[in-house]
Amino acid sequence: MSVSKPAGHLPQLDALRAFAVTFVLIFHWFPQDAWINFLPNGSIGVTLFFVLSGFLITRILIQNRNQILAGKTTHSAVYKNFIVRRALRIFPIYYLFITFVYFVLPHTSDIRQFPAYYYLYGYNILLHQTGNWPDLLSPLWSLSVEEQFYIVWPTVILLTPRSQLRNMILFTIIMGLASRILWALDGNREGVLTLTCLDSFGIGALWSYFVVEQPDAIPVFKKQLRWATLLALALFIFMLTQPYTSFFRIYQRTLISVLSLYVIVHASIGFRGIIGRILTHPALLYMGKISYGMYLYHMAVSGYLTGWVLTKASRFSPVSLHTPWIHFVSSFVLLMIVASLSWFFIEKPVNHLKRFFTYSKSAA
Repeated sequence: MSVSKPAGHLPQLDALRAFAVTFVLIFHWFPQDAWINFLPNGSIGVTLFFVLSGFLITRILIQNRNQILAGKTTHSAVYKNFIVRRALRIFPIYYLFITFVYFVLPHTSDIRQFPAYYYLYGYNILLHQTGNWPDLLSPLWSLSVEEQFYIVWPTVILLTPRSQLRNMILFTIIMGLASRILWALDGNREGVLTLTCLDSFGIGALWSYFVVEQPDAIPVFKKQLRWATLLALALFIFMLTQPYTSFFRIYQRTLISVLSLYVIVHASIGFRGIIGRILTHPALLYMGKISYGMYLYHMAVSGYLTGWVLTKASRFSPVSLHTPWIHFVSSFVLLMIVASLSWFFIEKPVNHLKRFFTYSKSAA
């Protein structure tokens, strides 16, 4: 019996990135007590990104680990190519943007006081200590988590014996949840340290394990995931009806991770029907392509560029342009423009350099 499994480029996952960044925009651009933020939109968006990364990155690493075992490449070559490719994708606009904030908008951030945390991808550690969420660069905590994960995870995957790989991934999931519980007992419930996010990455990695290592078990995995998703959804809905306590914050990320995995599993195989048509819509695919820039710039665009543009435009408008929804729509349009310019003039040209650091064809 043939088994449906992900192969090659997975376009519907690009659309999921578009949804993930949209959740983050809603969370940051509308008041926390607004009806549209009834859902924990910020947590949903960031967690979806984490689970996506866990799946995609681990799939690449397991495939390359198998090439190492076959004698077709080496650990050092795989690790070097992986890190360089990640750096080419992430570093250029990240460092350009935080340097812009450092010189032009220093009053909006702690970057002048603690530059090393930002420049060395340790901002999540600083945020864990200060809790300064009004920082213009506060969304960068998740990028720090991802970069720290990228540095360590390749070694874990490449050196774990094949027979222990699934157990190691399960241990990673448990460690992420356990670390959040331990830090919550110590009074810190923010969950911005990399250890506290490992369950999201691990849940995504678990799917990559079955895709690469046990494709024949995919039907059983999907059946088990269906039941786990129903349970997670029921608990998540129950949480939404209750006062938001530290108990719910501890388990919320794990529940959202399971729900995210369900969508990712089916999108990676390929949704059909109306959902499939939505997830392959050119607009969503384009948003997914520029989602990194959208995530990086969204606070600055909404907080500064939009206000300036609307103030200039108000001179020619018979009605007030300073309303929440006009601000949101204007911010979205401007963000799309800024992220598009970033993609075409910086990110895309730099990404072309990846061709000098390719994996073997069977492990790409």
